[in-house]
Amino acid sequence: MHIAAVVAAWNERENIEVLTRRLHAALGTIPDATFEILYVIEGDDGTREIVEQLSRELPNIQMLYDRDPSGLGAAFRRGFAAVVDHVDVIVTMDADLNHQPEEVPRLLAALVASNADIVVGSRAVRGSTVIGTPAWKRALSGTLNAVMHTLFGANVRDKTSGFRVYRAAVLRDVRHEQNDFSFLPEIVIRACKAGYRVVEEPIHFIYRRDGVSKMQFWPTSLSYLSLLKMWWKPRK
Repeated sequence: MHIAAVVAAWNERENIEVLTRRLHAALGTIPDATFEILYVIEGDDGTREIVEQLSRELPNIQMLYDRDPSGLGAAFRRGFAAVVDHVDVIVTMDADLNHQPEEVPRLLAALVASNADIVVGSRAVRGSTVIGTPAWKRALSGTLNAVMHTLFGANVRDKTSGFRVYRAAVLRDVRHEQNDFSFLPEIVIRACKAGYRVVEEPIHFIYRRDGVSKMQFWPTSLSYLSLLKMWWKPRK
């Protein structure tokens, strides 16, 4: 099995080295697997230079770079397009250590054991823990998940989680249009509509302790409204 971990990072110099070392070590524990880490780096705070230095020390680290931020969904679109054809599984996670790299092997094992197409590392199922998330983010996420469940029926409680394991074939088939945070539920909704099996596994979520969150209330809300509008507009 060949695994590609795709991570988008915009100005994450405080977290990128710790994330890289932990993720590299976690992927190295998966039996009978090879792996690569593909970063999509944006910004000019020194994150790129740290990844360049780490790539000289640790094998199988690659990077795409653009100084100007393009949006989370656009960055991941670039990353997914750069994944080589022989990759079997794609792992995605946040760059700010919200997600614990040591949980990747367990999520991958759940993908295999459940014969799923996507495993979502979920904050909303039994066994998960969430530490430090601001109240407005919890409220926004909960409201959005409830609304999207009502409108679209995808039976996934945490559609906004970015900690996921995909069979690579799914992402080659299911493309997203949204350029910001709303690309996350968009992929889940499209995958469910296409008949792919999506399951949730509990995770240990720790809100970022260093650096600045890129998720702001109004831009994020408008991003999700754009997602809703996409399905409401007339289809030819």
